[in-house]
Amino acid sequence: MDSHDNLQEFTDPANYDLEQGPLAQERIAFWCRMAAQFGGPVLELCCGTGLVAIPVAAMGLSVTGVDLAAPMLAHAQAKAGLADVDVHWIEADARALVLPRRFGFVILTGNAFQAFLTPADQRALLATVRRQLAPEGVFGFETRNPAGFALDDEPEGPTEIDYVDVAGRRVRLSSSQRWDAATQIVQWTTFRRWADADGTPRVRTTRIACRFTSPAEIEDRLDAAGFEIVAQYGDWNFAPFRASGERLITLCRRRAGA
Repeated sequence: MDSHDNLQEFTDPANYDLEQGPLAQERIAFWCRMAAQFGGPVLELCCGTGLVAIPVAAMGLSVTGVDLAAPMLAHAQAKAGLADVDVHWIEADARALVLPRRFGFVILTGNAFQAFLTPADQRALLATVRRQLAPEGVFGFETRNPAGFALDDEPEGPTEIDYVDVAGRRVRLSSSQRWDAATQIVQWTTFRRWADADGTPRVRTTRIACRFTSPAEIEDRLDAAGFEIVAQYGDWNFAPFRASGERLITLCRRRAGA
């Protein structure tokens, strides 16, 4: 894997929203529904630009959003201000977070679980969740299911997203991938291509690494951290999880006595 800080995708938050916002509407609706069911206060780890945190706060719940990427948090704060929504934003690493309160609902969205690249990272994340979760609270997160993806080296493919960015340029996004079976990590290289006003072609290249953890490994990791799974879904419409499906959405609680 190439060396990088894994934050390259998160330095341009306004265009991030243009790329990812339209794709996230079902996810946002799902987590808002779960927040309404389980109540607050709500802690969103790896909250990014607040795509989920801000709508949840707009429901009247107390929300704290935590992220490691300062540009994403600054953009989230500006958006919340424009929406007149109160969210407590914190720049911090979820693996070492210690807050003075506990939360009735802790969420980790946008497949951010995959950004924790080693078993030790995942254990540290779950220790944070357990520390910050109220005794009867619920932890929810989603991740890509390895069995639902072709985990091989792949060259750059066709355009995946085509949009007009904040500068008014038409941007075409494509990507390639490299798979490391030993670490269970995919490195995606993303290419954003556009033309300047004079027709000069431009490209911005970014990289991000994501770990593909099997459902069985996730279950073992949760069990070791003192959690029990209460529900798992395969899509945002509450369909049951399928072993060959692309998505795994998990809701869990602290195990009694753990």
